[in-house]
Amino acid sequence: MVKDNLNGRILWDCTASMVLYRNPPAMIRKAAAGFLDSECSVQLTVVDNSPTPDLRSAFDGLPVSYHFSGENVGYGKAHNWAIAHAEPSRYHLVLNPDIVIPPGTIRSLSTFMDGHPDVGMVCPRILNENGTDQYLNKRYPSVMDFFIRRFVPNLFRSLFRRRLDRYEMRDVGYDKICDVEVMSGAFMLCRTPVLKAVGGFDPRYFLYLEDFDLSRKFQRNGFRTVYCPDVAVIHYWRRDSHKNVKMTWMFMVSMYRYFSKWGWKWL
Repeated sequence: MVKDNLNGRILWDCTASMVLYRNPPAMIRKAAAGFLDSECSVQLTVVDNSPTPDLRSAFDGLPVSYHFSGENVGYGKAHNWAIAHAEPSRYHLVLNPDIVIPPGTIRSLSTFMDGHPDVGMVCPRILNENGTDQYLNKRYPSVMDFFIRRFVPNLFRSLFRRRLDRYEMRDVGYDKICDVEVMSGAFMLCRTPVLKAVGGFDPRYFLYLEDFDLSRKFQRNGFRTVYCPDVAVIHYWRRDSHKNVKMTWMFMVSMYRYFSKWGWKWL
């Protein structure tokens, strides 16, 4: 912890929020346990949108602040609750419950942010369980990008490979620090004062694209959003919107809201 010289209060190095909905207990406990070896002061708030508070017991013995919503209020709105009720901090980490955090990750990213005051948000390298990269860095999307990724069969995906590779920033690569237009909400370390100044997540997104929107709000307020591959986390990724009709519909609704807010880019 450090002292805020301006206000005389004690600041946590990092607060964090994780939103649940019927997640496997072993998985979310593993995610929360990663904060025990963070090498800095971290306060984790868990907001549970599940129908019942059964997941509370998954955090027994862990220093976690648990909040049961009583209803599924949505991903962004739940994170906003945690952000509003967290202790004062220098940085706030938004992460998914299927993330595994190696020791020292939060300290390393905080140190990077300390040295780059123009960076408002940073994300690490995000890996699959087998150690391969997940290509989650994105350029600003178009309607065509979303259509290809969700509706074009894999058999024909190679016809659009060059376009998709550019969208996922594979042309830049994942081995060096770079600015990223769209950060993944799987793991976003944000400068807390900036996160609060932009109003957190837009609650109009129930699920999907709230991370796209937040990235743009940081940039609109003059702060860089940066990828730092010097540290890595593991993400047990499930692409639910590609498998489930209901989730696909939620994605389409969020897509409409995103383009209505930021301008329609068709191609």
